[in-house]
Amino acid sequence: MRLNMKAIWRAFVAKDPGEFNNLTSLDRLDIKPWLKESWLRCRRQQRHDHWPPQLYAKGITFDSLCRNKSEMLNISSPIIEDIFEYLDTPDCAIFITDETGCTLRFYATPAMTTRLAALGIRASVYWREGMMGNNAVSSALLLHETVSVRGYEHFNRHLHAFTVCAAPVFDSDSTVMGAVGLVLLTGNDTLPTLGLALVHSIEQQITARLNTDLVLAESNQHLSEVHALLDGVEEGVLAWDNKGTILYLNIHGSDLFNVKGEKILGKNIHEIIKLPQNIINAIEHNREVDLFETAIEFNGSFISLAISLKIVKGPNNSSDRYIALLHPIDRIRELVHRHSGVWARLTFDDLDYVGSSNAIRRVMRLAQQAAKGRGSVLLHGEEGLGKSHLAQAIHNASERQDKPFITINCQAILREAMTSEFLGGVINGDKHVISKFELAKGGTLLLENVEYLTAEVQTALLQLLKTGLLSKANQLLVPLDVRLITTTTVDINQYVDENRFRRHLLYELQSFDIHIPPLRERSEDIPPLIKRYLKIMSHEVGKNVSLSDDALQLLTRYSWPGNNRELRNVLERAFSYSDGAMIRAKDIPSSLIERIRDIGVEPPAHGLHSLNDMERDALIQAAIQCKGRAMKITEALKISRTSLWRKLKAFNIHLEDYKAR
Repeated sequence: MRLNMKAIWRAFVAKDPGEFNNLTSLDRLDIKPWLKESWLRCRRQQRHDHWPPQLYAKGITFDSLCRNKSEMLNISSPIIEDIFEYLDTPDCAIFITDETGCTLRFYATPAMTTRLAALGIRASVYWREGMMGNNAVSSALLLHETVSVRGYEHFNRHLHAFTVCAAPVFDSDSTVMGAVGLVLLTGNDTLPTLGLALVHSIEQQITARLNTDLVLAESNQHLSEVHALLDGVEEGVLAWDNKGTILYLNIHGSDLFNVKGEKILGKNIHEIIKLPQNIINAIEHNREVDLFETAIEFNGSFISLAISLKIVKGPNNSSDRYIALLHPIDRIRELVHRHSGVWARLTFDDLDYVGSSNAIRRVMRLAQQAAKGRGSVLLHGEEGLGKSHLAQAIHNASERQDKPFITINCQAILREAMTSEFLGGVINGDKHVISKFELAKGGTLLLENVEYLTAEVQTALLQLLKTGLLSKANQLLVPLDVRLITTTTVDINQYVDENRFRRHLLYELQSFDIHIPPLRERSEDIPPLIKRYLKIMSHEVGKNVSLSDDALQLLTRYSWPGNNRELRNVLERAFSYSDGAMIRAKDIPSSLIERIRDIGVEPPAHGLHSLNDMERDALIQAAIQCKGRAMKITEALKISRTSLWRKLKAFNIHLEDYKAR
C-alpha cells in the first residue's frame, strides 16, 4: 500500500509532538531508514516552513573549486549538455557538484531557472542539509548511492514542488569526487524512476571516461612526474650507467655546466667530465658519497660544488646506475644565510608596486604604516602579486630589520608534520626539530598560505599570540618576541564562516589588513609596470629594451590572471623572440594573443603558421562564433564530438570562456 507522504509529513512537523504520536509513528511505517534519519536531523536543526539565505562559493574560492575538478568537469560537461539538449521537458535542471555539494555546473530550462532562482538555487550554491533540509544531493554524497527525494519526502516545504535525483561520482580509487543531480517538477509517478535511471546513466558515463583517461595517461604521467621532480629540485642531477653513458642531466645541471642537456646525453662521462679522484674511488668500491665539497673539470673550467653520489642497484644487486646530486657552493651558502635569518633582501624601492592607481598607492601607504607598527600583518590577494616580497619590505623597514626573517609555506608542509615544524619537538624518537618561532625570535615569521594551517596548529598559534609564550613538549614555557606576517590567496572570511579557520585567530592576524588588488582591476598600472620591467631587463642584458606601441596596446588589453609574475614572464619570452632590442606585437606569445577577448582589433600578422597553430586558430574562431556551444562547433568544423573534445583538451581551450554571459 502506497504511503500518504503528505499526511506523514504534516504529522511529523506538527507543533504538538503528542498529535504526531497519535496519528502515526515513523518507526511503524515503511519509510526508508536514511529518509527517517535525515528528517530527524532536520527537525533538530531548522524549521520546516523557513527558507534561509543559501550558502555559495564566491569569487576566487569558486574558481579554485572548479580548477580542482577541471578533469571531471571537462568530461562531464559535454555529456550533460548532450542529454540536457535532448530532454523533452520544459521544466528540468541538471547539475554537477563537487564532494562538498557545491554546484560547479548548472543547466536549466528557462521555466525551471525562474522557479529555482526564487529559492537561490543556481551555480555555486551548496546543497547542505543544514540549509535546505534533506535533499537528494546531500543524501547521495553521504550514502554513496543513487537517491531520489520527491515532493513531501523533503522536510522543508519549499522543496515540495520538486523531485530531485542524485548519483555520486567516484574516481578509480572509489573516492567520491562529486555528484550528478536532476531537478524535475513533482506530479508524474514515473518521474522518480526515470530521474534515477538518467542520473545513474550520466554518472556511469562520467566514471567510465575518467577511468579510461586515467589508464591511458598513467604511464606517461609517471614519467612526466619523475622528470618534473628532477627538474624541480634545486640541485643539479646527473645520471649515467655502469658503462659511463650519460643518461640524464636536469635543468639545474645544465645551468651549472652551462651546456644543454641534449648535447651530452649518450656520451661517455669520463671523456667530457673529469670527476675528482675520491668520486672515482667511491664508484670502484661501490660506495655512496654524501655532500663532499670538491671541484669538477668541464670544458677546461673548474666548477666548485658539493657532490653526493647515489648508486642504483640492478637485478643482481650490481651497480647499474649512478646519480650525482650537484650542489653549487653559492647555493649552499645561501641556504646557510636563510636559516640564519639573513634572507629578507627587498625594500619598498625594490617592489613591483608602481603605478598611478589609488588602489596601489593605498597598498603602499598601508604597508609603510604596518612597517612602523608592531602588530601582525595579513596580506591577501591572488597569486603572482608579490605578497612575500611586500612582507620582506615591511620587515626591512621595521625596527626588526637586523633580526631574523623566517619564511614558511604552510601549503608545502605535510599535515602530520605541521605541529613539529611550527612548535618544535622530536620526530621518530631521535630527530629534534627547532620551532620556527624560536628561529625567528626577535624578528619576523612569514606564514605563506596561512589557510592551510591545521586546526591543532591554529589553536596553538592563537594561544601563542595571546600569551607570547611557546609551550614546549616538556611543558617548558619559552617567552618569544616574534612579529607575524601572513599571506593568503583565498577569501579567508569564507573559511571562517565554514568553520575551517578560527575566527579569533583571524582577529589576531589582521592588526594590519592589506588587500592587494589584481592587475586586471587597475589596468592603469600596467604601462608603468611594463616600463619598470623593461628597465630591469635592460640592465640585465646590457641594452636598452623597449616596447612598440602596438605591442603595448595588446598587453594593456589582457586581463593578466597571473598578475605581475605573468606580465614579467611574457615580456621576457617576447624579448627572447624579438630580432633586436625592441619588442613588437609579433613577438608577443601567440597563446596570449588568442586569449585577448577584444577581437575587434586584430593583432599584426605573424607570418606563416604551423599546422598546429592553424588548427588551434580555427578552433578558437569557431568557439567565438558559436558562443562556446559544442554541437554548433562540431557542425561548423565538420568533426565528431569526440574529436572536438580531444582537440580542446590538447590545446587547453575551455568552451566556458566563450559562452555568452
